[in-house]
Amino acid sequence: MDIQTENQMNKFINKYDYLVVFPDKKPKLYKSLRDIEDEISVAASTISKKLKESNSCICQSRGTEFYFFVHCIKGLN
Repeated sequence: MDIQTENQMNKFINKYDYLVVFPDKKPKLYKSLRDIEDEISVAASTISKKLKESNSCICQSRGTEFYFFVHCIKGLN
């Protein structure tokens, strides 16, 4: 489904709470920290602690040299 109205965009974006930018510069939306943890191998608790200080953080994946940018988007609308 293509988004054609502001209302459709609001409905779509309100389903997600987090934006993650991957090392290859591609962004992806997530509904929970657990979903992020499963995909990037950074503990949800670690991300949560970092996000309490700011709405965004940079995390390094366990056992790799990959860095991810995580931004909390919930409550922006």
